[in-house]
Amino acid sequence: MRVPLLFVLFFAGAVSQAADRHWQTGTWVDLSVKRQMLDFGPGSTPFDGGRRAPAMRAMADLRVYIIETDGLRLELTDVVRVGRRSIDAVVGQPVTFAVEKNTVWIRDAHGIEHKLRLSKKTAKSGL
Repeated sequence: MRVPLLFVLFFAGAVSQAADRHWQTGTWVDLSVKRQMLDFGPGSTPFDGGRRAPAMRAMADLRVYIIETDGLRLELTDVVRVGRRSIDAVVGQPVTFAVEKNTVWIRDAHGIEHKLRLSKKTAKSGL
């Protein structure tokens, strides 16, 4: 009986955390995609001092998104497998997002949240 209760408490906490996010609106201003070779799997860590060669390599799409608000410019990155869909961003269209440390949550048109990495945050100066 305790297992289902823990399961319910875990998901209630996850939903509660999503509701606590500080949602903002901005505009997609740029999107770029480039392919790069990524190391992954055993041996891909920098903690071994470069003694071992990475066990696995694969091509991936590095997607870079730019969002602007009245006071901020955010650069976000997402690494996905080649040919895999990511967020449907359209330059010039509005976007709903929340910033939490080095993570930016994007809420799409269906209300689904997507997690991206914040790579650069710049305050826009008032002219």
